Amino acid sequence: MLIPKVEFLDDIQATDDYQKQLKALYLTVSDNQYQTLTVLIDLNIYGTAVFDLLDCGIDLPFERIKRIHHSFSDDLALIKMSLDSSTGQRLLEQLLALALYENTNDISGYPHSRSVCLWLFDQPITETLTHSIYLIGQAYGIGTNKRRYLRYWDPRVLALLTYIWTAEQKLQIYQLRLPRIHYIDLNNTFTEIALPTPNEVYPSNTEVALKQLQPLPFRFSQQQWQVLIQTEWINMILRQLKGQVVITHRVYEIIISQALLIAQRKMSQQQAVKNIIKDLERMKGKGVVA
Repeated sequence: MLIPKVEFLDDIQATDDYQKQLKALYLTVSDNQYQTLTVLIDLNIYGTAVFDLLDCGIDLPFERIKRIHHSFSDDLALIKMSLDSSTGQRLLEQLLALALYENTNDISGYPHSRSVCLWLFDQPITETLTHSIYLIGQAYGIGTNKRRYLRYWDPRVLALLTYIWTAEQKLQIYQLRLPRIHYIDLNNTFTEIALPTPNEVYPSNTEVALKQLQPLPFRFSQQQWQVLIQTEWINMILRQLKGQVVITHRVYEIIISQALLIAQRKMSQQQAVKNIIKDLERMKGKGVVA
């Protein structure tokens, strides 16, 4: 995919949407007194040329993560910035602009990949972190120990996973010392994934239950896999809806429910689209959907 021009990012930074999300991002930083930010970059999109977009890109140190699957042409990379320096803040602002650019330009008929993925605050780049990011990208197939692979770091896939992960699966991520993960969602909103603590998942006998919690890779149910194999179709529908409705929790649930029926061969794609339109029109008539 062609790398965007710097001027394109400048245009994004001039928008009200960008300024709103930048304000929300800095509010998150100040409220939690974060000192550093680590951002996961997918080099499969532009390669290391992505760093040429950034003011300090030529000298920017980054850590590559072990290739999650041999079919990926390039690696994932982690870059870290100090939030109390002008250089770090400028880097943050440019990465936010790139994330919004990629999301804004992912429209019907012209899908756009995501190079800017996870945002991790006060998360040192350690061997444990890189291994954790590697582990989350794997899942066992049903009834087998053969591993399958997830592009979970792509915000579009991550958004879907947040709807189908069980509380225990979210806890598996929390236990990797990843207590909070942020990303830019489909509405161009800087969003935090809510990861439950052990006490929230297991209010009683917490220690005993934690010992029985399976380590990663994930073991998804048949229904979870049925939804995941429809990811491409789900994202196609979302691209068509962007700009027409706000992608709320309810809108996402409607699309997922129809995707599940398609996977179970209970519904054709054509009928599923009709059902989604009908449900959204009903919601709009009630003033639920913007």
